[in-house]
Parts: sequence; structure tokens; C-alpha cells
Amino acid sequence: MKELNDEEVRALKYFIKNRSVGELVAFRELRGFYKVSDPAKVLRRLVELGALERGPGCYNLSRRIIEELRKEK
Repeated sequence: MKELNDEEVRALKYFIKNRSVGELVAFRELRGFYKVSDPAKVLRRLVELGALERGPGCYNLSRRIIEELRKEK
């Protein structure tokens, strides 16, 4: 994930910590606590890259990323 910008890295770290977050909560927390200026754009990009999966009203850390994190431990 070397092609991520600073806001995308912060958002990905948020999802590594939280795994699955409702859409409205994710937008609010990414904007307020993680200083992501446009959460919708950042989340859309992370979904395109396969780092996140979009569920009904939520975003989840992708299974691929979860498996990579498990391998590291």
C-alpha cells in the first residue's frame, strides 16, 4: 500500500483498529479525530484498492488485509 497518501494511511489505520464501522460513524470519526478532509473520497479509494469492503451501511477491513495482519503476528 505504498501508493496511499497521508489521509488514506490514517483511514486504513482507523479500520485496522476498528475492523468494521458504520458509514455515518466512520465519516464523523475520520473527519473529527483523524483529520480526513473528505472521508467519502478516501473510503472510496480504499475500497477500489481492495483494502476495505463496503457492506450495507458500513465499511469493513478487507479479508485480505486481516489475513496479512494475522500472518504478521
